[in-house]
Amino acid sequence: MLKIFRYVSAAVTVAAAAILVGCAGPAPNYAPSIDNVQTLKTSGIEASNVGSIAVAADLSGGRSMGLRASKMLSPVGANFGDYVTQALRQELELAKLYNPKSDFEISGFLLRNNIDAGGISTNEGQIEARFIVKRSGQIRFDKTKRIDHQWESSFAGAVAIPLAANNYPVMVQKLITALVTDPEFIQSLHN
Repeated sequence: MLKIFRYVSAAVTVAAAAILVGCAGPAPNYAPSIDNVQTLKTSGIEASNVGSIAVAADLSGGRSMGLRASKMLSPVGANFGDYVTQALRQELELAKLYNPKSDFEISGFLLRNNIDAGGISTNEGQIEARFIVKRSGQIRFDKTKRIDHQWESSFAGAVAIPLAANNYPVMVQKLITALVTDPEFIQSLHN
């Protein structure tokens, strides 16, 4: 009886691992950074709107990212540009600095979006975006921000894949940190 239980248990484990490895699933929802929100609150900037962060049709990782045999999709909108747009909007909303009718608008382009789950002991990801601030249609800020992020991982896919997925929101937080701590960005949102 114990042998049968072990065989059934092993079969269930193998089936679960196969499902985890071969499926497409959404990235974790974005969790705003308290530090980013505080930076925005104390910056003295004007409330602003968030336009779209566009993704080029040929951008690898724009619509989905491979995590070994799995694919990760954006849980909001049609692509990861929508994910970054929503993340930035959340940060501004929490800082009480989001106004969809503002003359100021933050938009941009997702230029690089990569996350790796194939490493044995560490994995890494990169995200790069060009951010543009306009006031009444006039460009006041146009700069590219890039983040390289690394974390400890595992050879086992059942460990490495969730670790990679869970580090994507961290990468986006770091990208927004790079933006909101740039003095030129802050200056562009002042009257």
